[in-house]
Amino acid sequence: MNIEDVVDIFTRLSGLAAEDIIKFRFMCLNAYEYVKSHTKSGTDMGVYGGRLTFAAATLAYYGYILWCLTDGDGSEIKVGDISVKPVSEKQLDSAEKLCRNAFSAVSEVFDDGSFVFERI
Repeated sequence: MNIEDVVDIFTRLSGLAAEDIIKFRFMCLNAYEYVKSHTKSGTDMGVYGGRLTFAAATLAYYGYILWCLTDGDGSEIKVGDISVKPVSEKQLDSAEKLCRNAFSAVSEVFDDGSFVFERI
């Protein structure tokens, strides 16, 4: 798992132009660090590296979609040099499902600190 692979997958998911990806690299880096810090030690990266990379990229993409929706109506956002394309609630739902599926695929080696109370 490396940051450049996360950025590459994020680029394909987002459909952003290369010059715009630079502006959102921080999202990829944050997602990469999050996944890296929550991956159990001793994880076989030969087996799980690709899935962990994809999970980080989908987390960054989900963050990007949320960023795009921050104005509430899905219209284009311009903050300084950064322009964000409009997105829909359907895209948000799809990004969330994609992210959940990606994290589900690495659940056995990913420790997010959550727990569930179950009845026996």
